[in-house]
Amino acid sequence: MAHERISHAHDESEYPLIGEGIDPAVAAMLRRPEPPKTIDSLYAGRPTLNPVAVMEEFMGAVDLRERYGHMKIVDDVIGLRRVVEGKIETYRDKLIRAEARGKTESARFGTGVILGEQAVFFALNWDYFAGSLGEVAGEKFVRAAELAERLKLPFVSIGASSGVRQHENVLGLVQMQRMATAANKFKENSDQPYISVLAGQVWGGMSASAVPVADIVMALEGTDYGFAGPRVIETFEGRPVAPGAQSAEANLLDRNIDVLVKDVPELLEFLGASFRAVRRSHAKHIQIPEWHRDSHFDPHATSRPIHFGEQGFSSALTDRQAPVRTVQVERARADVEKTDNGERLMARYNEMTSGARRLDVDFIMREAFDSVVPLYNVAQFEELKKYPNIIAGIASIGEQSFMVIGDQPSYKALSDTYVSKYAPNPGPEDFEYTTRMIEAAERWKLPLVFMTDTLGALPTLAAERRGQSRAIAKAITAAGSHPYPVISVITGALGSGGGLATTPFGRHTVMLDSALAFVSEPRSMASILYNVANPTDEQVSMTLETVRASAADLQAQGLVDTVVADSDNPYRTAADLRKSIIEGLEKQQGKSPRQLRAAADKRLATKMTAEGRR
Repeated sequence: MAHERISHAHDESEYPLIGEGIDPAVAAMLRRPEPPKTIDSLYAGRPTLNPVAVMEEFMGAVDLRERYGHMKIVDDVIGLRRVVEGKIETYRDKLIRAEARGKTESARFGTGVILGEQAVFFALNWDYFAGSLGEVAGEKFVRAAELAERLKLPFVSIGASSGVRQHENVLGLVQMQRMATAANKFKENSDQPYISVLAGQVWGGMSASAVPVADIVMALEGTDYGFAGPRVIETFEGRPVAPGAQSAEANLLDRNIDVLVKDVPELLEFLGASFRAVRRSHAKHIQIPEWHRDSHFDPHATSRPIHFGEQGFSSALTDRQAPVRTVQVERARADVEKTDNGERLMARYNEMTSGARRLDVDFIMREAFDSVVPLYNVAQFEELKKYPNIIAGIASIGEQSFMVIGDQPSYKALSDTYVSKYAPNPGPEDFEYTTRMIEAAERWKLPLVFMTDTLGALPTLAAERRGQSRAIAKAITAAGSHPYPVISVITGALGSGGGLATTPFGRHTVMLDSALAFVSEPRSMASILYNVANPTDEQVSMTLETVRASAADLQAQGLVDTVVADSDNPYRTAADLRKSIIEGLEKQQGKSPRQLRAAADKRLATKMTAEGRR
C-alpha cells in the first residue's frame, strides 16, 4: 500500500508543466502525464537504524559528563498490574529486572563537546523501557534545560522514545507539560540554539512536547516519528498504516522535520557548524572589513552548475554531497534583446515561470556568503531534484552570521543539456517554517536576509483549508517586527501576499534589474482586469507595463534601495548582491529595534492619499 502523496505541495501533479524555448519533442515530453511521486521510492532504500548503537556512538563522541546519573523511581504510587503467562507483573518487578541489567532509567543529561563547541545534552535511550517518559526523564529534561540556560550553552535533546510510560499514568503524562515549559523557558532566557534530534522511533510524549518546540528538528535516517504510533492509528482507522507514511523521510517532505542526516559523524559536523555560526552572531556590530566585501570569481563564467544526485536525500552539508550528474545552465537573459518595453517585461515574466537560467537562493547563498549551514535537504526522485518551496540557512560573511530565507525552485533534468524548472508555490507549512526560522534568528541575534522569487502562494483548496492565510500573516508579522537588521532581496518574482511573506519592505530592499513585483500573478491580474478566463499575451503585457512592476519602478516609488544588474555571469551577480547585503547591514547597525521599526513605518507611509478639510 503506497503512501498516497508526499505532501500537499510535493505531488508532482500539482506543478504546472512548463518549458522554455524548447523543441516540440521536449515540449511533448513535458506534457506527458506522470504518476505522482510517492515516498515509497525514498523509503524503500533507507538503512535500518539501531537506536542503542547510535546513542552509544554519539555519547562517546561528545564525551558526556553526566549529571544525576543514579536518579531513579523508588515508589510505585500508581500500582498498574498486568498478567504475563498467568502471573501478575508489577511496575516494581520491571524496575528490578532492568536494574539487574545495570539500567536505572531511560534518560541522562550533562555537558559535552562537539568539534570544540560545548553544549548540554539530554538523551533518551531505547534500551530502558523503550525510551519512555516518566518522572525521572521529565525531571532530568527540566534540569538539563536549566543547566544550559545557566551555563549559556546550546541545548540538544536526542534519542528514541515510545511515548509516556504507561506505568506512571498521569504522573508520567504531565512530564510533557514540564518539558515543553522548560524548553520554552530556555528559549525565552537564552540566545543559544535548542536542537532536537530524533534517533530511532519517537512517538507520543516527546513528539508533542520537547521535539516540536525546538528551534531545529533533526532526524537520523531510519527514524520513524509521529504522535500516534501505527498500531494506535490502525486501531482507530481500521486499516494498516502505509509503509513509510510516518518515516523521517515523509515527515521531512511534510516539513515536520527540518534536516535529515545519514549518520552520527554527519550529525556531529552539522551541530558543531551550527553552534559555531550562532556563537559568532552574538558579537554586536561586527564591522566587515573592506577587503572582505569582494568575493573572487571567474570573470568569464556564463553558466552555473545544477547538480543531480542518487535517488534519496542529499546531505544538507555541501561537502558531504555526492553529485552523479551536473548540467551547466547558461545565464542568457531573455529580455536584453527586446526593444519594446512590453515585450521586455513579458520576456522577464516568462523566464520567471520556467527559466532554470535564473539564479536561485541555493546558488546565491553558497556563492555570496563565505560559509553556510543549510537548514534543509534536497530529495532526488530519479531526474527530479525537489527542494522545499522555502529554504533557510545560517550563512556568514567573515565573522558576521545571517539567517537567510528564500523561495527555491525545483529542477528536472530532461537531458544532459536541458533542465526544466518548477517554480515555488509555498504552502502553509512553508510559511510556518519561515516563521520558525525568523523566531530562531531573533533569539540568536541574527540579521535576516530574505530572497524572494515566487509567483505566489500555493493556490489550492487544500492549502486554504490548512490555514494558508493565517500562516502568511504570521510570517509577515514576524518578518516586519524583527529587532535586528533586515535585508530583502527580490531575485525574481514577488507575487502577491505569498511573496510579501519573504519581502518585508522598509528596512533595506535590493532588487535584481530582471525581477518583477506584482499584487497578484500577472495572468490572474489580467483576467481580473479584463474579466476573461484566459487573457491574451497582449493583455498580460499591457498589465505588466502599466502596473509599474519593474525594479526601476519600485525604486522610483521609494520601495527599493538598490538595483543590482543581473549579469550573464552568475558569479558576478552573486558578488554584487554580497556587497548590497553588507551595505544594507551597515545602514541598520547600531539602531535599536524601536528605531528600526519606526524608520520602516515612516518609509511605508501612504503615498497616494491626502486628508481633505471640510
